[in-house]
Amino acid sequence: MFDYFHIIDFTGKQGIGKKISFLSNPFYKNIDAVEYVKEYENSFAVFLEREKTENNYAEFNGVCLFLYGTVYTNKRHMERTGEKPRIIYASTLYKMYAENGDGFTDFIKGSFVITIFDRTQNTFKVITDRLNVLPLYYYYGSGALIISSSVRIMLETELVPKTPDYAALAEQLIFDFTLGTKTYFKEIKRTDNGTIYNFSASEKSETRYWSVERLYNKKLLPRKKSLELLSAQLRENANLYCSDTGKVLVALTGGFDGRANLALLDRSKEDFLCYSYGMPDSTQVSIPRKICGKLDLSYEPVLLDERYEKEHDECALEVVEFSNGTAPVMRSNYTYAYRKLKSFSSVNLMGLFGSEVMRPLHNVGIMVNYYSEKLFLSDNPSETLDEIFEDIKKKNYIAAEIIDGSTQEIKKEILSEYFKKYNAYGKVLGFFFFILQEGVRKYFMQEIQVDRVYVTARFPFFDDDFVELMYKTPFAGMYNGFLGKSKFKRRKGQLLYAHIYRKFRPELGKIRLDRGYRPDDLLKPFPFNFLSLYKGVKEAAAYKRAKGNDTFNPEKWTSGLISDILQNTHDKTGIFGSGLKDKFADKSYLKDLLKYCHVISIYKYMNPGD
Repeated sequence: MFDYFHIIDFTGKQGIGKKISFLSNPFYKNIDAVEYVKEYENSFAVFLEREKTENNYAEFNGVCLFLYGTVYTNKRHMERTGEKPRIIYASTLYKMYAENGDGFTDFIKGSFVITIFDRTQNTFKVITDRLNVLPLYYYYGSGALIISSSVRIMLETELVPKTPDYAALAEQLIFDFTLGTKTYFKEIKRTDNGTIYNFSASEKSETRYWSVERLYNKKLLPRKKSLELLSAQLRENANLYCSDTGKVLVALTGGFDGRANLALLDRSKEDFLCYSYGMPDSTQVSIPRKICGKLDLSYEPVLLDERYEKEHDECALEVVEFSNGTAPVMRSNYTYAYRKLKSFSSVNLMGLFGSEVMRPLHNVGIMVNYYSEKLFLSDNPSETLDEIFEDIKKKNYIAAEIIDGSTQEIKKEILSEYFKKYNAYGKVLGFFFFILQEGVRKYFMQEIQVDRVYVTARFPFFDDDFVELMYKTPFAGMYNGFLGKSKFKRRKGQLLYAHIYRKFRPELGKIRLDRGYRPDDLLKPFPFNFLSLYKGVKEAAAYKRAKGNDTFNPEKWTSGLISDILQNTHDKTGIFGSGLKDKFADKSYLKDLLKYCHVISIYKYMNPGD
């Protein structure tokens, strides 16, 4: 199930409004899907499957279970039953729930939201996975609940208030994502990770069964044992995560993560297709092509060339819609790629989260931007927040009075949830918890939501069993330096990759990375490892100075779409400031491109009619 909508009128007074269909939305005209409808007294559900199957829906004795996403049994389940981890569907989940109650979450993992509608008790339960990068959105009020993968569909019921959430918009300007469960609409919330929600006619309650602080360990496993355990777990994951499909797409880049999945995959080469995207002759195309040539594997580059430029704007608008406004318009390569690749397989094995789990925070970029670094390393967060608020007002992307009106709410939330809560761990670990809980999740959440309509993303590195194990080892980034203070420690997480290549596909260790060195260089004794790495890094830096970003050219690709949006989309919300047009006119937006493109996406999402 890759799209889902459900409305429940607990009191029988609100009504369920007009019947909803995803496939009537023009953005779904090119989506391959089977639409299912379930109607009950005072309730209506609709969901999309890629094939004609109802594996993700089960009903027993008036209890209806819906599975959005993918679920597997985990190591704890194997310890209890002796069964190896496997993919499971709605009927098995229902049996586990009937036997264990809410405790069944102890025995499952994956990327999912499970909903359980008990028609006999007139209650509704929502269960999210521990890391939840594939969320649902919900509105609860006046005795009714509406929950869906699409905010747009919820708004089109005309039962949900469209009141903007000013605090969420201000947070977006600071962090490049909203905090907690906030969305751009005050009455619509996003499901949180590791949480069980209970809804009825009279109340909503929630219980968190997992939190990111549980990952921290003071005592770590020995290095050699860690390498063996981690590589074995990843190998299990890579094969488990595509066990339900005959064919699979394998994302490959010039880096470590996709290469590791390739090394660990145990299946015939005819059953998978490697791909990468980038401008012609970029390292993100040339290195994967070299890998596949050496290993005699099928490879299809998604070239971001003249043909891509022609389809760019349409793909960018899909990105805005399918991400519920959270992804910037510069990410149009997502939908462009999967429009083409889905004909081979709808299951996409990706290296997402690998480096983010393993490496320390060593540069300021997307998940750790300038504002978040300044705030979390500050000795006086309250004063620093005041400075940040003044700075984002100067951009004038959003009206200053909106930011002023939400500052106290934001300060109270941040100081409580991300400073007092993590105070016992110290400044650095508190920042790591914030990035894992908010930054890493929210960044990749954008892509995964976009991809879902074309392909099902599978990411073995963000697996519960692997993440828990990783943070018991010295290879977790949390324990290995901070923001570039130790280059040697930054390389420590990369040793796992080099170990995997040497053990499972030695050829991969000999092929140069986009970082300029070879994975095998990491395994050389000192000082030979240092000399090889130093030389490679210097060569890669020289290449970057000469070529610039040879993978993407968002400055060029987005300019026409941004111009069109600003000229032809009228702001009916009263939220946005003149800075959007002013900075585009004088081209100063190029110095702030990511943040600017995020706001343009929100502008378009909240003003869809033009």
